[in-house]
Amino acid sequence: MTRGAWTLWRQIPRLFPYLRPYKRLVAGSILLSAAAVVIGLADPWPLAFMVDSVLGGHRPPGLVTRTIGSHDRYTLLVLAALAGLALVGLRNVMSVLHEYVNTKLHQWLVLDLRSDLFNHAQRLSVSYHDATPTGQLMSQVNYLPDQAGNLMIGLPPLVQSLLTLIGMFIIAIRLDPVLALLALTVVPVTYYSIGVYASRIVPRLQRVRGLEWQTLSIIFEAMAMLRVIAAFARERHEYGRFRKQGETAARARVNLTVRQTLFSLVVNTWTAAGTALVLGVGALHVLQGRLSIGGLLVFLSYIAAVYGPLETISSTISSMQFQLVSVQGAFYLLDVKPVISDAPGAVNLGLARGDVAFDRVDFSYVGRTGTLRDISFAAQCGQRVAIVGPTGAGKTTLISLITRLHDPQAGSVTVDGIDVRKLKVSSLREQVSVVLQVPELFSGSIIDNIRYGRLEATAAEVIEASRAANAHDFIERLPKGYETVLGEGGSQLSVGERQRICVARAFLKNAPILILDEPTSSIDSKTEAVILDALDRLSVGRTTFVIAHRLSTIRHVDLILVLDEGRLVERGTHDELLDRKGLYRQLHDVQVGANLLRTRARRVIASARADGDLHEASSALVAEVQRALAARLHGTVGHDALAHAAALLVQSVEPMLDPGRPDADAILAALRSGDPLANRKIGAAFADAVLELQDLAFDLGVSAQTDAKAAVK
Repeated sequence: MTRGAWTLWRQIPRLFPYLRPYKRLVAGSILLSAAAVVIGLADPWPLAFMVDSVLGGHRPPGLVTRTIGSHDRYTLLVLAALAGLALVGLRNVMSVLHEYVNTKLHQWLVLDLRSDLFNHAQRLSVSYHDATPTGQLMSQVNYLPDQAGNLMIGLPPLVQSLLTLIGMFIIAIRLDPVLALLALTVVPVTYYSIGVYASRIVPRLQRVRGLEWQTLSIIFEAMAMLRVIAAFARERHEYGRFRKQGETAARARVNLTVRQTLFSLVVNTWTAAGTALVLGVGALHVLQGRLSIGGLLVFLSYIAAVYGPLETISSTISSMQFQLVSVQGAFYLLDVKPVISDAPGAVNLGLARGDVAFDRVDFSYVGRTGTLRDISFAAQCGQRVAIVGPTGAGKTTLISLITRLHDPQAGSVTVDGIDVRKLKVSSLREQVSVVLQVPELFSGSIIDNIRYGRLEATAAEVIEASRAANAHDFIERLPKGYETVLGEGGSQLSVGERQRICVARAFLKNAPILILDEPTSSIDSKTEAVILDALDRLSVGRTTFVIAHRLSTIRHVDLILVLDEGRLVERGTHDELLDRKGLYRQLHDVQVGANLLRTRARRVIASARADGDLHEASSALVAEVQRALAARLHGTVGHDALAHAAALLVQSVEPMLDPGRPDADAILAALRSGDPLANRKIGAAFADAVLELQDLAFDLGVSAQTDAKAAVK
């Protein structure tokens, strides 16, 4: 049992390299600890001198008589008091110095370990970060190193206690061998208790740590998703999640603390029994004349000083085990090997031309197969390449292989004819500018965010890049211009404004390879036009890869790659792919048809709302019908689609609502019922209106007319 108790202590040597830069502080801490041992050994002797030589009849020690000669008891009393005071003063001075040295050593050691963890975490793969809770990473980087510092600072007092134990035992055995041996009876129990603690308490420590990591993850996730939580009014739900997890962690922590306290009480009770045994036998030896009262006081002081460290060891063994568990958690992170790293002999690319080629590339995520299969193509310097395909086809994954966010399992990706795995990662990524679908900004100023593309850029270069990105005008209108502090994520700006800052950042970097990952998918048409204009300028002279869902934005690229289920199924220009009538043609026709159908539906809505004869509240009636349809469909159809359908339905039955018709009231009541389409007349009129739209869709090649008619019938 005790053999396994020391397993965690094997982590301690891994911390020694962090002490090397601070050898002087370590040496100072050791010397001060040694001085504390000497002072501790001398501490009880003034009291023994006072009892035996001042109050009793024993002759003063030879050292005293040789130093000050023979004096009366009052002089000796003053000497004993001054000696005790001097030891207390010296111990306090040593304590202050020791605290200063240890605190400085602790802070720098923690900073170094935390820096290594932070640097290492940045180098780990995107897949690792996707799979690891944020709360766990934050704890490993920010909180656990502090426990490592506490552990290293706690070791010198532990060694000091052991040295004090040895020194006191040597003196004690000379005073009374029997008492000295009796005093050691608690040592085996203390040693054995460490094994019990490690086997029973440490697993619970690790479980509590995991529960507390989960609690942190809930907090980070909730803060990151705050807008979604507010939009769905799920504050109470998230509070319930947090509270439930927190209660689980709290109960586990309470249970653990009770067990730790019981462990300490058992050890303390045993040391108290040892003290009582020594006191009883020591008093007997005084009565028998084998030991003086002063000697007994010295012995009891030593025993208290010995048992104190033993109790400290037993009581702090819980905190030290917690610290060791924390150190283990920090090293878990350091022990994760970066999937993407510089290969031996990796070279710097320098300024790349921008030729990019994929040769029979395969890639799969963990737990998935066939994300990319047998992908081969080449993009020449300055060429613009669009990558399209259905959702999940592998478009973003393909682009991520260029910057080595992932490495292929088979085949190769080359830049200027060199396999990217033979290039230094930093050198490769310096050749690539990226504009992502979701604009990501830091919490600093606008100028710092743009300058992130090239840290040494001047203010004039930043402004020039902003002009090129069509961002300068709106930045200048802000109260503090380029010095405007954005806050976390740049939430003070609109999505389009944030995206233009990201484009300016890419302009400033001026890399030969440009990646645009659906950069206009989240913005309106007007802002899209502004950003596309900037992106057109940005792509001039650069090898550009564009991931796009809006096919209208990529008509003029040099090459379009069409992915489907991880395979490259088509390639060519826009016109060539339309002529082939393959997947690209289908995607194109669906988008064009959907746009026309959406325009027609909007006109229907406008017409319905503009008609004032519809019982003076056509829009209100449309809203009622929409709610009825939504209730019938149980939320399976989107809000916009239901609005279009409701407006079309109301327009199709408008002639039936003429006050002169005998069934007008019945039709109106049916429209306002829970199921308007249950009325056969309303259903027939709506079917005719739908058929008109289906005919239009068929003409555009986006629907099967026969299937539509069959569905209506």
